[in-house]
Amino acid sequence: EQAAPLLTEFTFEEESVESHNQSFADMMKLSSSMFDERSGSGPTRPFGQVMLIISDGRFNKAKVRPWVQTAIARQQLPLLVIVDSTAEAAAAVGPSGGGSAAPSKSSKSRSVFDVKQVSYEGGKCTVTPYLQDFPFPYYVVVQDLQALPSILSDVLKQWFELMANA
Repeated sequence: EQAAPLLTEFTFEEESVESHNQSFADMMKLSSSMFDERSGSGPTRPFGQVMLIISDGRFNKAKVRPWVQTAIARQQLPLLVIVDSTAEAAAAVGPSGGGSAAPSKSSKSRSVFDVKQVSYEGGKCTVTPYLQDFPFPYYVVVQDLQALPSILSDVLKQWFELMANA
């Protein structure tokens, strides 16, 4: 009930051609700035502030990388939870009773593990896995949406343990 006014603010009417390239970087910049405002001169403990980000993991890595590095330099810990689309596709295809259906080739190719990136250096084309030079040093890929609450609690538990031992 209390979140209803906040939810009405989400319009998803971004008209910028570059929104897919810039939105994740803008979110990282805004989050880091908000943490700076709350902590003043910085957190009292190393990585005493955590950014828990849930995403499909697809964004412009070159634009996000400097903001991840800035957050880490400011002792802010960006943790990315990637919800992999394979789980959604398999769940949509699978029977509602028991058992599970094997994902089709098209749903398998949507997995973040299967995404490739192409770069051209010196006129030579290079294809590398998308996650090979991923900007987040701390991330987890969730393929089973049923496991998301358990994974989130494990991530937060580990962070609390880190803070207790700092």
